[in-house]
Amino acid sequence: MIAITREYFERRRLIWVLTQRALIARYRGTVLGFLWTFLHPLLLLLVYSLVFGTFVRIEVERYPAFLFAGLLPWWWFAKTLAISSTSLLADGPWIRQAAFPPSISPLVANLAGSADFLLGVPLLLGVIAWQGAPLGPQLLWLPLLILLQLGFGLGLGLAAAALSVRFRDTVQLIAALTPILFFLTPVIYPPSQVPERFSWLLELNPLTHLIRPYQAVLYHGRAPDPADLGLAALAALVALALGAWIMDRLRDRIPEEL
Repeated sequence: MIAITREYFERRRLIWVLTQRALIARYRGTVLGFLWTFLHPLLLLLVYSLVFGTFVRIEVERYPAFLFAGLLPWWWFAKTLAISSTSLLADGPWIRQAAFPPSISPLVANLAGSADFLLGVPLLLGVIAWQGAPLGPQLLWLPLLILLQLGFGLGLGLAAAALSVRFRDTVQLIAALTPILFFLTPVIYPPSQVPERFSWLLELNPLTHLIRPYQAVLYHGRAPDPADLGLAALAALVALALGAWIMDRLRDRIPEEL
């Protein structure tokens, strides 16, 4: 972790330029451009609200606000993990020429994803205010939650990127497991509606301890549960340590595999 942190610091200007390039390239050639940053999560909100708020009714007051409080950070996580898993494959020509270390590509993917999330926050707050959910000083917890999610996502991104070069099935495995993980995370339903005999599945899921603090701050209008914050911090540290270790073990083979 120390070596990767040093790499990031030494190449901070390059990381900034690559992140800007990633954001611009994502919407280059589209008619609506950066408006897709707002339209994509809004369309997800409308579809899930219709299905789970009307068709298959989940009894939650102000359901769109509850849903969006968890859906937007989940969207950030899922999209960033998918991009991170293919980031080294996409940047192969640069890495083979030793233009920059492999660890930079997952960081750029996570920073670009966090920028998309931040651009979606005003839309999220607008939906919450429209639904009558309380907005107040508890919003000051958001920077900490974003930092924890960035650390967790970066750790998984480092591992996924390195493993995808060595084992190409990793990309397909992530694509298959992500929808399963979505339904094992309390995004579209509150944990209280999960039968007690299955609640342990939610507690074992690190994303549960990231999503619940968002819901506490944005939907319930209160400070996050300290236990959730502690477990989210632990998950971020473990993910970062594991991701850095996997990247370090495989980095010498990455240019050859690419």
